[in-house]
Amino acid sequence: MIKITLLIIFCIAIYLFTPFIRSGGDTISCKSDVAYHWKQDRLDLLTTQTLHGGKGVLSMSGILYEKDKTKAYLSKTVSFSYLQNSFFYYFRSELIIDSPQMTMSLSDQKKWLPEFFTENNMPLVLKIRPYGKDAWVFYSENTPLFICERSN
Repeated sequence: MIKITLLIIFCIAIYLFTPFIRSGGDTISCKSDVAYHWKQDRLDLLTTQTLHGGKGVLSMSGILYEKDKTKAYLSKTVSFSYLQNSFFYYFRSELIIDSPQMTMSLSDQKKWLPEFFTENNMPLVLKIRPYGKDAWVFYSENTPLFICERSN
């Protein structure tokens, strides 16, 4: 009877601690909601991203406003590889998938987004620092871009 009880406790412990093992210290899985302004135009973005073991996936969707009127919709997924050195991450885009619902032109994308998001095999360097227990701050050089909160 004791062996069965210990086996059940062991199985429950493994089940409870597996999420912590999978999302260890080298994993970033988060979402962010951010708005970028340029003159009278605005790009509202919702992103989700996961980085683990040198590979990552970033999905973004958003709306481009021109003078408070909707101009275009953005929806894409970027798969990438990365190298990490301390808080610096060196991304390289590998596969970019545009959603069929996306209406934003390539020229508008290039106005608002780095080439990493529009062309394969393009680099992007970011600094990513932990922000408390459940979030990260993403920087371009020393400028904070957004806070990304842990997604479950």
